[in-house]
Amino acid sequence: MKDELSLLQTQMTYKKRLEAMLKELQAQQEPLRQKVARLEKIMLSEQRDVDRLEGRSLSAFIYIVMGKMDEKLDEERREYYAARVKYEAAARELEAIRQDIENTEEDLSDLADCEARYAQALENK
Repeated sequence: MKDELSLLQTQMTYKKRLEAMLKELQAQQEPLRQKVARLEKIMLSEQRDVDRLEGRSLSAFIYIVMGKMDEKLDEERREYYAARVKYEAAARELEAIRQDIENTEEDLSDLADCEARYAQALENK
C-alpha cells in the first residue's frame, strides 16, 4: 500500500511537470506559427522573383540587354535559397513543437486519474 501511495505521488508530481511543460510548448507554438507564415511569404516572393527572371518578363529582357542576366539571376536564386533555408528550419522547429505537444498530451492522458486513484488509496488505507 505504501509503495502504491509513493508511486501515485510520483505520478502526480510528474503530471504537474507535464502540465507546465505543455503550457510552455503551447505558448511557443503561436509565435512560431506566425514566424513560419511570414518566412513562407518571403520565400514565395523570392521564388516569384526567380521565376520572373527565368521567364519572359520585361525585367528579364532588360537584364539580358544589359548583359547582367546571369549575375542578377544568381543573386535572386541566392536570396530564394536563403529564404527557403530559414523557412524550412522554422517549419521543422514548429513541427517538433507540435510533436512535443502531442506526446505530452498523450502522457498526460495516461496520468489523468492519478489524483483520484491517490485519494482512493488514501481512503482505503
